[in-house]
Amino acid sequence: MKVRGPLIGLSLFMAIAIAVTWMVYATLRRDVAGPTTPYAAMFTDVYGLRIGDDVRMAGVRVGRVENIELAGKLAKVSFIVENDQHLYGNTVASVTYQNIIGQRYLGLSLGETGSRGMLSAGSVIPVQQTDPSFDVGRLLNGFEPLFTLLNPKDADDLTKGVLQSLQGDQASIPLLVQQTSTITRTLSARDQSLGDLISNLTKVTDTVAQQNDDLDHALDQTRSAVANFDARRPALQDSVGSIARVTRRLAAIADDVDPSLNQLITREPGFSKHLAGIEPQLAFTGDNLPLLLKGFARALSEGSYGNAYACDLNATGFFPGLNDITTFIVNAATPGNAYPITTKNMGWHTPRCRNMANG
Repeated sequence: MKVRGPLIGLSLFMAIAIAVTWMVYATLRRDVAGPTTPYAAMFTDVYGLRIGDDVRMAGVRVGRVENIELAGKLAKVSFIVENDQHLYGNTVASVTYQNIIGQRYLGLSLGETGSRGMLSAGSVIPVQQTDPSFDVGRLLNGFEPLFTLLNPKDADDLTKGVLQSLQGDQASIPLLVQQTSTITRTLSARDQSLGDLISNLTKVTDTVAQQNDDLDHALDQTRSAVANFDARRPALQDSVGSIARVTRRLAAIADDVDPSLNQLITREPGFSKHLAGIEPQLAFTGDNLPLLLKGFARALSEGSYGNAYACDLNATGFFPGLNDITTFIVNAATPGNAYPITTKNMGWHTPRCRNMANG
C-alpha cells in the first residue's frame, strides 16, 4: 500500500509531463493538419526566413517551410501546402515580414505572368516569380544622413517632451509643440540641400542605368584580365625575380661607376668647368655645323659637278691572288662588257671609267 501510492502519483506526473511536453512541441513545430503537397521556390535572398515558418495565402496559414538550402548562387526553399490548396504557373512566392521582431513567412499569391495551369507536386517556382527578403535595417540606415542633420540636444529634448506628455505632464505639451516646431524649421532650412542631394542621386542613378551594358562589359574585361594574370602567375613570378636580379646588377654597376662619375663632375678644373670655358667655341661650331654638313652632302651626292672617280686605284695589289678573281667579278657585274669572258675582252673598269678613258 505504501509503494502503490507513490507509484500512482509518479505515473500521473509522468503522464501530465509527457502531455505538456507534447503540447509545447506541437505548438513550436506548428505542423500542418492533414495531407500535404511539397513544392519549392528559388530566391535571391531569404534573410530572416527559418525552417518551420508559416506558408500563407491571403494571410491564412496553409503550410510550413520544410528546408532552406543553397543552390548555386540562389536559395532554394522547400515547403509543403495543404492538399486542398493548389499552386499555379503564375503563383508568386515572397518572403514577407510577419512582426516587428523580424520574423518572416512565405507568402503565396497569383501574379500576372506565367501559365494558369496547376503545378504538380514537387514543382519549383522560378526565381523570376519570387520576391526576395527585404532588410528593414538597411532601409533605416538610409535615413542616417537625415538624422545627422538634427541637433542631438534638440532630439533629446523632443524625446523627453514626448515621454513627459505621455506621463500626463500638462506643462510639457507646449514645450513639446515648440521643440517640434524648432526641428521642423531646421529641416525646412535644409530643404534645398536635401532636394539637390536627391536630384544629384537621381542623375547618378540614371547615368549608371544608361551605362549598364558598358559597366558590365568593363567588369567582364577586368575579370578576364585578372584571370589571365592568375593563369600566368608562375611566369610573372619568374619575371619579377629576373627584374630583381637585373636591378641588383644595375645597382652594382652604379656603385662601381659612381666614384669615377663623381670624380669627373667634381674634380678641378673638371669636365663641366672645361665645357663652360669653351662656350664661345661650342656656339661657333654649332652655328657652322649645318653649313659643313650641307657641303659634305653636296660633294657626295650624285652629279657631274663634284664627283671624283679613282679608276686606276688598285687595292688588290697588296693581295696578288685576288687580281684574277676581282677582274672576273667586275666584268660579270658591269653592264656593256663582252660575253663570254676571255683574257682578251676582260673588263677592268666600270662604264663611267671607260667613257672617261675614251674621251
